[in-house]
Amino acid sequence: MSDIPAHYWIYLVAIGVGMAWLAASGLRSPDPVRRRLSVMGLVLLASTGLWLGGPKLAEQFESSMAKGLVADAARLFGVLWWLILAIIASVVLERFVWRALDRRHIAVPKLLKDVVRALVLIVALFGIVSAAFDQSFTGVLAASGVLAVVIGFAMQSTLADLFSGIALNLERPYRVGDWIQIDNSLTGQVQEINWRATRLRSADGNTVVMPNSKLAAAQIVNFDFPAPRYRASVAVPLDARVPPGAAKDALAVAALKAMRVCADPGPTVETKEIRDTTILYQVRYWVDSYNDDSSVHDEVSTSIWYALDAAGIAIGQPIQTDRPTTERLLDHVDLFRTVDPSVRASIAAAARHVTFHAGDDVVRQGDTDGSLFIVERGVFEVSLDSNGKRVAVARLGTGDFFGEMSLLTGSPRSAHVTALCDTTALELDKAALGPILQANPTLARRLGDVVLHRRLANDAALRALPPAERRTATRSQAAALLAKIQSFFELE
Repeated sequence: MSDIPAHYWIYLVAIGVGMAWLAASGLRSPDPVRRRLSVMGLVLLASTGLWLGGPKLAEQFESSMAKGLVADAARLFGVLWWLILAIIASVVLERFVWRALDRRHIAVPKLLKDVVRALVLIVALFGIVSAAFDQSFTGVLAASGVLAVVIGFAMQSTLADLFSGIALNLERPYRVGDWIQIDNSLTGQVQEINWRATRLRSADGNTVVMPNSKLAAAQIVNFDFPAPRYRASVAVPLDARVPPGAAKDALAVAALKAMRVCADPGPTVETKEIRDTTILYQVRYWVDSYNDDSSVHDEVSTSIWYALDAAGIAIGQPIQTDRPTTERLLDHVDLFRTVDPSVRASIAAAARHVTFHAGDDVVRQGDTDGSLFIVERGVFEVSLDSNGKRVAVARLGTGDFFGEMSLLTGSPRSAHVTALCDTTALELDKAALGPILQANPTLARRLGDVVLHRRLANDAALRALPPAERRTATRSQAAALLAKIQSFFELE
């Protein structure tokens, strides 16, 4: 043993000190992960001593068999050393790097984690080969260069996807959950970014797998960055005889009626093209997420149609109409749609036009005034009291109405209604409706049926009843409501 160089003894002493420190501190830790790391550290240090000292120890034996066994054992401990090192590196990265970054709310792409793990395994594999065949580490790397070139030619597309994925994760033009558009054609929500491809979910629910190399070369529009708020638009052609100012006002307030359209900033309207008989307007509005685009587009388009039709503004080619605007508006009001046209004309004549400015409270929850309001132009917001705050529950636009129960039965207001912009409405009070009900005895029952149907449509308890019981309960409530209306208006 005297032939062993002094620096080997220094290695052995250092290894012994390290093992003693691990045994004294790490093995007594209450953290199971630290205890496992300590055990693997002990095995690693022991393997280090046996691997490094094996060749010199083999020289002390005269028997060639003994020398061969010691050399084989040394190589075995070298292989074990690289395996343990790879395991320790993986545990340390997961526990002390990735989790630490997560705690600081720093999102680490999954692809980056996979690449680092792959590099650790590749280095360990080269080390195992060098230890098993008693070759230098640099020699193994040089010998593997030829193999790497061959593999590289065979896996060009796969490697292109891999390095493109790394570049995309470093640059981060999109993240999981973002809605993106690729080359102005394919649109989808990012579901996963892996080492080869990015998986998207289209608006129709289909899964699209796009290779990272194609994404790296594509034009990408991110609808969620830097903020998820998104501006959409609807193109509307209107009769060229309609003054642009009136058309823009009508389109803007109609778009604002949609509950998910942002009120700040509100909708805007631009003149895009002037044609022979029509003018093309572009209605632009903001929504909180691109995910809402399709449904909000439908809601805005529907609201625009009803608002323009009620106002007598033609969409597309000009139309001729000589009906008063107020009567056309009542055609779209559920409460009066089934009423005889002559009676509807009397109601239109009895109603009065009222104007509200943005922020005005039209009615307050609990008030006992008894007017019905029909939205003529503009938008109202309906809200309820909740824990001392008002919570918005709906928006009302052209053709919508509120206050029917207060008008017909004198009941207190059930919600707050506030103007979101300069708004006009038709107001119908008891004094105006009373003579019409006196002259048309069956109108009270018809109005009662419409109001009751509207209320019961949202009554979950009633919908849960069997059909026979539901019909009985509906008839009972209809009779009670009609009695209230007759009593309130003193009808016979």
